[in-house]
Amino acid sequence: MMLRYMRVFGILALVLAVTISPVAPAYGQQQGTQQQTQPQQQTQPPPPEQKKISDQAPAEYSKGKKAFPNMLAPYAPLNIPMPNLSNSARLQQFIRDGKLYLSLQDCIALALENNLDIAVQRYLPWIADTSILSALSGQGTLLNYDPHFTATSNISHSISPVSNPFLTGAGAGLTSQTQHQDTANFTYNQGFSTGTNFNVTMFNTHFSSNSSAFSFNPSVQSNLTVQVQQALLNGFGLVPNTRFIKIARNTRAISDLQFQQLVITTITNVQDDYWNYVFTIQNIAVAQQSLKLATTLFESNKKQEEIGTMAPLDVISAQAQVASATTQVIQAQTAKRQSEVVLLSVITKNPLAQGLSNLEIVPTDSTFIPQMVEDVPLDQAVREALANRPDYKQFQITLNTDDINVRASRNALLPTFNVTGQYGWSSLAGHQKQSTGGVIIPGLFIANLNEPIVTPGGVPIAGQFVGIPATTPIVTTTNITGLTDAFSQIGGNQFPNYLLGFNLNFPIRNRAAQASNIAAILQQREDMTQLQRQQNLVVVDVHQAQIQLEQSRAALASAIQARELQQRTLDAEQKKLLLGTSSALLVIQVQNALALAAGQEVQTRVNLVEAKVNFDRALGRTLAVNNIQIADAGRSAAPRDTLIPGTRTNGDLIVDDPKQ
Repeated sequence: MMLRYMRVFGILALVLAVTISPVAPAYGQQQGTQQQTQPQQQTQPPPPEQKKISDQAPAEYSKGKKAFPNMLAPYAPLNIPMPNLSNSARLQQFIRDGKLYLSLQDCIALALENNLDIAVQRYLPWIADTSILSALSGQGTLLNYDPHFTATSNISHSISPVSNPFLTGAGAGLTSQTQHQDTANFTYNQGFSTGTNFNVTMFNTHFSSNSSAFSFNPSVQSNLTVQVQQALLNGFGLVPNTRFIKIARNTRAISDLQFQQLVITTITNVQDDYWNYVFTIQNIAVAQQSLKLATTLFESNKKQEEIGTMAPLDVISAQAQVASATTQVIQAQTAKRQSEVVLLSVITKNPLAQGLSNLEIVPTDSTFIPQMVEDVPLDQAVREALANRPDYKQFQITLNTDDINVRASRNALLPTFNVTGQYGWSSLAGHQKQSTGGVIIPGLFIANLNEPIVTPGGVPIAGQFVGIPATTPIVTTTNITGLTDAFSQIGGNQFPNYLLGFNLNFPIRNRAAQASNIAAILQQREDMTQLQRQQNLVVVDVHQAQIQLEQSRAALASAIQARELQQRTLDAEQKKLLLGTSSALLVIQVQNALALAAGQEVQTRVNLVEAKVNFDRALGRTLAVNNIQIADAGRSAAPRDTLIPGTRTNGDLIVDDPKQ
């Protein structure tokens, strides 16, 4: 009998769960159509013209696993891949004959793939996604947006000694009372963002005893209750109940912007490192040219000394110039190797990997003169910077978060006033036993508690009563019913009950809520000031970058002119030396001046390019100028766009409207 009831209870639980589960919020039901949850290892490098970083699609960590069609999926851990700490396969494409040939764009692409700072920062938006997933479940509020189904079942059996079968109701002749009880209870609970809490409970009890005192033995009792509770003041509406969801989404948007800012910083640094490396190579050429000139002068002076037309002191001076020029070549080569190590470290995850030892980097891009862009009006440049720079956008999103906190804390100032509506159904069924008479038991009497024995004076004697013959009742059983009849009573609304209640909690002085509201407002005011401060910093940064670019262009023009004049001076001094109207010392001095001018020209060319890079950074143009898109790796994009997996496009940055 017990097993039959338990099977019925199990079927009831399944039906109840399937019937009520569609009530779940829409934002917590399904995670989307993408099935890739872990990156796939790239077995072949992409085509050379393809600038897509990776085909790896990050999992939707903000949505979790859907419960349909696999209802057990939400209870299984997500398979998150281990980090890939190997150099990307793209790196091998650029190695030929033991040298690494890189253009600036190739260098940027490798840095975005292999830079470990970006690899670390990429996890922050994904971790922020888990906060969204947690907030969607109702964490931080008093409501559970995720439906909760609870089932409890108990089996109890007891045998108790009976001291007085008539007082305990066990029945005549019973020395022990046996009771057996089976319970199966079910609860469904879910909260909604309007401040509503929905609760369904069902209690089922099967009871049996050897006592004759129960009208239904065994009996089945079921109770079904539906309860709805709604907050009317504190906790009412979308503002307080979606507060943490919106804040989590803003945090995710800030993480995206932080990632974008790191990418911009990385690209800027990579470009600086690349052009510094180009400068070191060109500086070697300048030093070698100076050495060549010094060597030519030394050899010429030595020949003239041998034929007696030049003093030995001039030969020694020329030889000293050769030694000095040789030192400059060695120093330039040392700087080139050091710069090469720095550049290799930013484009590889493991610079000690096989095949990278003593690998020479050959830049395929040389310095160039950028177009004139510094004549942009300052106010126009600042507006562009404020619209593009992620460091400024972060403060705007922070202000939106502050507005959410202010509105939510304002709602928390109100008293708590909840209304509760409840409707329920009860039922009782089982084997109903009735006594129709009895047979006298000879020689057995029971006390009639209504007739005590009294003394002649009319005083009752304690503990003594008039005895009456004991009888054995004749019991008949009718109404043989069970769980189905109990359910039919619920369905027929035979024993309904309802409740309507109000709960008012009015905190005196309300200092805790006042403190939270004041703190939220002060934080908002502080962040408003921070936003203006950041805007001023942007103005200064843009203005300085514009001045630097303008001055670098003027410095390059001056350096080119200085190098050309020094070259003419050297040519003239060499002719005069051949005619005997000049000295070797003067030629050496002019050679040193030419070497210095040539080095300054190379440096100013690099400075101009770096000033243009810094100007693009200040105006927030870095990504657009280098054809880089911050996007989810699973999305399609233009073939020549460099995609950075693990982030979202600017259009996907979620900023809640304070007016909504």
